[in-house]
Amino acid sequence: MFEDSPEAFISRWQRYAANAELFPHREGSPLIECRAGGAILQLFERTGPYLSRPGQQRTIIHPVTSALIKLEPGGATAHLAATGISRLEAVGTVLATEDRIVVVDAGAPLVVGVLEPQTLDLQAGDLVSFESAAPVHGFVVVAPSPFLGHPRRDRHDDHI
Repeated sequence: MFEDSPEAFISRWQRYAANAELFPHREGSPLIECRAGGAILQLFERTGPYLSRPGQQRTIIHPVTSALIKLEPGGATAHLAATGISRLEAVGTVLATEDRIVVVDAGAPLVVGVLEPQTLDLQAGDLVSFESAAPVHGFVVVAPSPFLGHPRRDRHDDHI
């Protein structure tokens, strides 16, 4: 398990949120489509259907993989591509590691959960590749409101 709750996960990893272009949400679908790192991705939305608005939004992209493959320096270039519905493959540089989470820059930051205990000694700057399992999770990061620390709303529900 990589999170206690969506809110805790966002709080812990939002510094690695990608600048993603979100596309209009299809009613009834748990997937959101976005463009990040030059790829069109489908993400399983973890923050509710009304936070993801079309346009630029900071989004934590959280793929899960069985293992990372450490590559030789200069052996490949950063790469991010969809390989199926809510699946991706990536090559990128390690930005940070913590427990079984490895943050990889593959043209966009990816907060990768690794299922198998890593036998690799990964450090920031290492080049890695991986293929994700489905689904790739997406956490839309909502800017806090300047009032009372509540998330900003685009519509006004508090009519008197």
